[in-house]
Amino acid sequence: MTIVLRGSILQPEIPNKASHGDVAVHDESGRAPESSAEKHTEKNVATTTVANVDASSTARKKLVTALIIGALTVAAGVGFYYQQSLSNAAADNSKHSLNTAQSVTVAKATLIPVEDELTVTGTVSAWDPLNIGAEANNLRIKAVNVEEGDFVKKGQTLALLNSALLEGQLDEAKARLRSSKATLKKAITPNRQEEVLALKATLAQSQATLADQAAAQKEAAYKTKDAELNAKRYAELHRLGVSSSVEAETKQLAADSARSQLASSEAKVNAARSVVEENREKVLQAENGGRGEDIEISQATIAQTEAQIKELTEQLNQTIIKAPDDGVISKRSAHLGEIVSTGTPLFSLIRLNKLELRAQVPDIELAKIAVGQKVTISLKEDDTAKFIGKVRLISPLVDDSSRIGIVRVALPEKAGLKPGMFVKGQIKLGTRSALTVPPQAVSRRNGECFVFTIDGERADSHVVKLGSESDGYVEITSGLKPGQLIVCDGAKFLSDRDLVRVSK
Repeated sequence: MTIVLRGSILQPEIPNKASHGDVAVHDESGRAPESSAEKHTEKNVATTTVANVDASSTARKKLVTALIIGALTVAAGVGFYYQQSLSNAAADNSKHSLNTAQSVTVAKATLIPVEDELTVTGTVSAWDPLNIGAEANNLRIKAVNVEEGDFVKKGQTLALLNSALLEGQLDEAKARLRSSKATLKKAITPNRQEEVLALKATLAQSQATLADQAAAQKEAAYKTKDAELNAKRYAELHRLGVSSSVEAETKQLAADSARSQLASSEAKVNAARSVVEENREKVLQAENGGRGEDIEISQATIAQTEAQIKELTEQLNQTIIKAPDDGVISKRSAHLGEIVSTGTPLFSLIRLNKLELRAQVPDIELAKIAVGQKVTISLKEDDTAKFIGKVRLISPLVDDSSRIGIVRVALPEKAGLKPGMFVKGQIKLGTRSALTVPPQAVSRRNGECFVFTIDGERADSHVVKLGSESDGYVEITSGLKPGQLIVCDGAKFLSDRDLVRVSK
């Protein structure tokens, strides 16, 4: 109810005396001067006017006072009516709230044993991937015998390279080897008997020549000695004046000539002696075999040729590309007619057809994992076809930027997985006691999680932190105590301090 008071200040009306009679008053500007009668009349008029003004002012004050008293009375009435309206509204709201209390179900926060699981993801890779290439260089591929996906055995031929050039070089080396062996055989095999007799005859002749040269040397030595004595005697006679200078010079020239013949004889003796030694060596070789150095040279030539043959044989074997182990061909890069280069991969092999999951694990979780632990593997979140793998290796290194380590999980052979697939794994880390509530008891609003407890007929909200979650429970790590009564069904529609009614 709204009351509006409108009012104004009353102005007293002054009676106009001119209506009782016209009074002419003239000022100095030319009006007629006032007479005494007129002055008397003006005085009476003034007296009457003051009396009327006083009476009007008194009446106005009484009227204002009455209006103020009336306004206060009306305001008091309005205030009382408004207070009554508020009281009635509160009562109505209270009755309405009692009639609209939220119906909820309750449960207790309980401690239960919870099995911790670590969820990891990663890519399927070959356990031990092998890249198979050619060791030979600049050879053409003349045959490819396998395709991607083929299972191969160790030593199986995968491809063939052109080997014609190497085969020719190998044949040439083998021919050299036969020649070297024949040379060695000739060097170590004794000569025929007639060749030995001829060599002995040559030796005897050289020995005879040596004897003749030795005799000639001896004779030359005597002659030289005699000539030197004669030259010395005639020189003395010439000094004494018994002989002429011509005779002395002649004897000196004879002595010089004798010395020259002696030197020549000595040289011939040495030469004859060398011939004798050479012929004697030949006789010995003929009787006992070739010279030692000839045999060593032949043997070295044979060893060198055999090494060349071994090298060419190995290069020839390298033209046959073989599987180094059992496995599956995951990639074929070899194409017929291509010229290969050393080190270029021609095939990729999944050794023993073993695959692994290279799971990425935070560094703080690595210590919880051990080699041999079982890992449940699935392709998708809702994949029901799960299979079991085992941790086979934990990388000793952690990436210094991402703080991620690699855990290698061995996968079963018949799981149908392929390298490059992205899969998920769950590793069980053990059992512990955890405070849990039903999933429907947790409300999420504005990035926070709430749980409502019962306080009489009202619900109190509590900010909580969640741990692990399952289909049947949610772990509460902080914000709640064991045994507290919490709201389950209906919690998502509550606010703090809402009235609730517990359903049986």
